[in-house]
Amino acid sequence: MLLIAASVPAQDVPPKRIPGGRSIEIRGEVVELGCYLRDGARGEGHRACAMACLKNGGQLGIVQDDTGQLFPLAGATPASDPSAAARQHVAAHVFVRGQLFERNGARVVVVEELTRLN
Repeated sequence: MLLIAASVPAQDVPPKRIPGGRSIEIRGEVVELGCYLRDGARGEGHRACAMACLKNGGQLGIVQDDTGQLFPLAGATPASDPSAAARQHVAAHVFVRGQLFERNGARVVVVEELTRLN
């Protein structure tokens, strides 16, 4: 029996929309949440620490360039890795297109598209 498999590049698959979110575009730096919120740590000089924190259960977010607002990242499903889309871009500036979800004063962004800017 011959089995042939084909794959479709991720950019060719339209993102699945999750009910309740609103579209958002963000330009900013990828940070590890614990270090950023506790110490204000960010930037290339903090990348190694951020990666270590990420390996030990840390989570990523985007600090928006224009406003300094923090947007924690969330997975598209409860079982997905919330940091998967940005893991290789820690400390880099990125452009993110996704969905914003807000509840009781908290917010998260589900990434649909991420482009490294630097």
